[in-house]
Amino acid sequence: MTNDVISIVIPTYNREKKLKRAIQSVIEQSYKNWELIIVDNYSSDNTEALIENFKNNKIYFYKLNNNGAIAKSRNFGISKSSGHYICFLDSDDWWHKEKLNYVN
Repeated sequence: MTNDVISIVIPTYNREKKLKRAIQSVIEQSYKNWELIIVDNYSSDNTEALIENFKNNKIYFYKLNNNGAIAKSRNFGISKSSGHYICFLDSDDWWHKEKLNYVN
């Protein structure tokens, strides 16, 4: 396995309660060379505060009005990524702790 960075893009909108589990599943990955890019479509819940509470310098938070086109958020996340690989994780989903081992 190489030490290449894996970028994970999570588009989200008003998923504060489910997003926490998604983020936690990334943090708990056994493969540690990742960055998490969260693109929020201007949520009206406490999404931003939730992300700030993680206090993790590998988590990047952006706001983007995607006008209902989730692909716009994903493409924006790709443009902000620095990883050799890019993965997508939905904000209401989560990963097994070995997921990134299979990517790299």
